[in-house]
Amino acid sequence: MELPLVSVIIPTYNYAHYILDAINSLKQQSYSWDKIEVVVVDDGSTDNTEELLNVLQSDGELIYIRQNNQGKACATKKAISVCTGKYIFNLDADDYFLHDKIKNFVEIFELNSDVVHVASSANLIDNKEQSMGIEDIPFKITDKIISGVELLKYFYENNILFGGGSTYAARTSILQSINIPLEVDMYIDEFLLLAVLPYGKSFIFKNPLSVWRVHSSNYSSPRSSDQKKIIEKSIRAIQSSDAMLSYLKNNHFDEIIIKIYMLKNITQKLVYKEAKETKNIKDIMRYIFQIVSEIGIHPKWFVRYYILNRLLPSPIFKLLRKYKNIS
Repeated sequence: MELPLVSVIIPTYNYAHYILDAINSLKQQSYSWDKIEVVVVDDGSTDNTEELLNVLQSDGELIYIRQNNQGKACATKKAISVCTGKYIFNLDADDYFLHDKIKNFVEIFELNSDVVHVASSANLIDNKEQSMGIEDIPFKITDKIISGVELLKYFYENNILFGGGSTYAARTSILQSINIPLEVDMYIDEFLLLAVLPYGKSFIFKNPLSVWRVHSSNYSSPRSSDQKKIIEKSIRAIQSSDAMLSYLKNNHFDEIIIKIYMLKNITQKLVYKEAKETKNIKDIMRYIFQIVSEIGIHPKWFVRYYILNRLLPSPIFKLLRKYKNIS
């Protein structure tokens, strides 16, 4: 059987120090290199990413597209639009694939025409390449074909989310049929899961087939010492949350999923006021009222989304964040 062409998209921004590791992991796959199309969209990097990738593009090793800085969602959407492979794999520029990943994923896709999404757990490493363990995905949803709708339900009932980021792959025909709102921005990985799973079934490998680097850049949560960045991030988070919520409502997603994103949305707006240090008792009371009247009381969510933290007045919250580093 002839191997199908697959596409690997790599949206990147200022990851020149990591991206060659990502690309080399594709060259070292057990899957034939000449059946792997690599599409890198550079979201306006200011390091030497362009210099490195122009050389690889000249050698015919990848498709390199550079754009002005517009966010990861825009870079991802552009990359998806130019893919010609049968399946699309997502790879963040600071991560990499293990040897048999593409081969194993393609086998699942090829043997099961109703599977639209394949993923795996990931090895976690720090910026010194030291192991931080393996992503622990429940056995209940691994190594079996499962309905995408049921998987989404399981995710949100249990306040977990797996199968996105650099562990994610989907059928090109499905991904290219979805109009990705650029405004989802910070939620792009979640969006790709939410948008694709309703189209069919999923398979998640229990064994890790990707490696995630955990470092300060990919968990960029500026603290109170840089209030301007905190405010900018809060504004982006609100815009991303608004876009996700709008997509879910317009596409008639399950009520529980919509309520979770409603909670995220109103929480992000309160976080913005915290960042500006303008949150007052009226804001807190309004937040409580919205939770009770529009969303309902879900005890697990209070922990998962740090709701109790949000109920603290700004001076107390600022003090606790400073000394206890709370979210």
